[in-house]
Amino acid sequence: MTFNQIVWKMAKVEYKKYIFYYLCNSFAVMFFFMFSTVYFNRRVEQGKKLESLQDALSIPGAALIIFTIFFISYAHNVFIKQRRSEFGLFMTLGMAKRDIAKLLLLENGVIAMLSILSGILAGTVFSRLFFMLLMDLIELKEVPFHFSVKMFIFSIGAFLAVFLLAVGKSLFQTLRSSLVLSMKSNRFAESIKMRSPFLGAFGLIIMIGSLFMLYFTFEESSGAFLPLWTMAMFLGLYISLSQSGSFLLSLAKKFPGFYYRRLLFLSSLEYKFKQLTSIIMLLTVMIMITILYSTLLLTFYKASEKDAVNNNPYDVAFLQSETKNTISVAELEETFELKEHLEIPIFNYYEKLIYVDGYQTYQFMALEDFNKLTSQRPNLKDNQFLFYLNSEPEYAHTDIAESIKLSIQGEEKTFTMKNKVIERNINLLPKTYEFIVVDSEVLEALRQSPDGYELKLQLMNVADWKVSEKSVEQLKRQFLAGNRETSPMDYPDMPYTAEEDLFRVASKIGDYQTNQTTNGIMFYVTSFLSIMFFFGTFVLLYLNLFSEMDTEKMKYQKLNKIGMSSNEIKQNVTRELATIFFVPTILGTTLAFLYLAILSSDVGGIMKNPDILMHFLQIVGIYVMSQLVSFFYARKKMLFQLIN
Repeated sequence: MTFNQIVWKMAKVEYKKYIFYYLCNSFAVMFFFMFSTVYFNRRVEQGKKLESLQDALSIPGAALIIFTIFFISYAHNVFIKQRRSEFGLFMTLGMAKRDIAKLLLLENGVIAMLSILSGILAGTVFSRLFFMLLMDLIELKEVPFHFSVKMFIFSIGAFLAVFLLAVGKSLFQTLRSSLVLSMKSNRFAESIKMRSPFLGAFGLIIMIGSLFMLYFTFEESSGAFLPLWTMAMFLGLYISLSQSGSFLLSLAKKFPGFYYRRLLFLSSLEYKFKQLTSIIMLLTVMIMITILYSTLLLTFYKASEKDAVNNNPYDVAFLQSETKNTISVAELEETFELKEHLEIPIFNYYEKLIYVDGYQTYQFMALEDFNKLTSQRPNLKDNQFLFYLNSEPEYAHTDIAESIKLSIQGEEKTFTMKNKVIERNINLLPKTYEFIVVDSEVLEALRQSPDGYELKLQLMNVADWKVSEKSVEQLKRQFLAGNRETSPMDYPDMPYTAEEDLFRVASKIGDYQTNQTTNGIMFYVTSFLSIMFFFGTFVLLYLNLFSEMDTEKMKYQKLNKIGMSSNEIKQNVTRELATIFFVPTILGTTLAFLYLAILSSDVGGIMKNPDILMHFLQIVGIYVMSQLVSFFYARKKMLFQLIN
């Protein structure tokens, strides 16, 4: 029999192993290709540059690459583990290690080539279908679907890099392995190297302690310690998972009645948890990231309109100087169907700082204009001022001096603060966050100072802001053309504010469209990755469970011979499978909820933001339903193979 005949006959007999291995690699290529059709999409790439999506897309992209590396490596290891005893048999027949290496290269080369072809083909079809479905779901029509050479190169290159590393590792191990070890490879059980319930409890303490520390430091540090406490939490989680079987077994032994009724299940569970620690850890983290990320982005996407309205109290707003954004009231009325129009003069006063290079600037507003903007009706005495913060109270963290000294017409005067008002009444524009509100006479005297310049804040409400897109665009074009014809602003504090940003038009419709596009793209990418992760995690579990099928079958056959009935076997298999399938789901969901509660603490907590809680429950509901379907499918297949 020739070498090629041996390979062919072996492939025909063990075709199920080859098909499963080929499908896993084909899935991996499909994952890479589907993600690349999103990541290298022209509109998304434009979004990455214009809307700072680069970092946001890099995080799920890195998660996908890490997951796929683990996925391909694990599938390859299971495949080689199943083949190792066959290699031992070939060696007893006289085949050299070089021939085994040649065999490995040949079959992996064919599988890699077929995986790339079928993965790219499946990715082409499914990415198009998935793209159309989600774009329609999130009503994002302006993102076109297309293919590019970059997508194919990235997918094939990334897959081959991971695949070749896995094959290289197997070649190295095969060339170093002895004949005896190869022959007995499928008879070795993975030993439990360390059994310590105290170590498991220690991991649990690290995990809970890290979550508490993150909760107590998150708001004050603005999330600076988030990576540190998250890493500590993952470390505690890994230690807990690796020792949880021993911990539960030790706990169960304290209750003999409970322990002896479930002796086989608890002992088997301890072994499985040790054997599957890495996979359960990976699944838990992926489920946590998937649910957390999907909930946040669904909330952001759904809040696109609400955020646009909250951040823009007026439908359209812009700043105007003598030479920039110049437009008459008549022209505004021609452009918009105005319902309300306010013009608020602002005096920008600046003072050179004594000890550092720079300027201290103040935005002054007259008391009567402040009264037009707010519901407040305060009175001010001589040398008093109001500090007005244009912000929501929960986000206001600015400290202000109780008094300020100003030079007015060559005379130093001290003004004391009468009150502090925090209300969001003006759209998000530069120089509209903090105001010093003074009496009109004081403001008039300040205007005589050469150390300042005047701006006019134009605030408008229109008949229907949702149909104001064309008018806003027309206004932007008019300002852009007019501002180009005038000289740049030349004031000491201007280098700290870009002129195009200072004189931009802030509108509800503009913010709404930007939010919807950015959040929609991110939600699309996250939904795509969530589905990919779900399929990937299921295949990983399925692969692991069914790679040990022969061993499990022998175990239950022996137990059957000593009196264990079919029903008892079914109950034991169901308990084991349910634990392996749902422990990562419960842990990942719980951690995602705790992180949502912590991350939302700076906006009043999760209970004051019911939208977050509702979206979390929706995402979890979909995930648990999908997990239930996959669990019953795996249970049916396993019982069929074990009992029949």
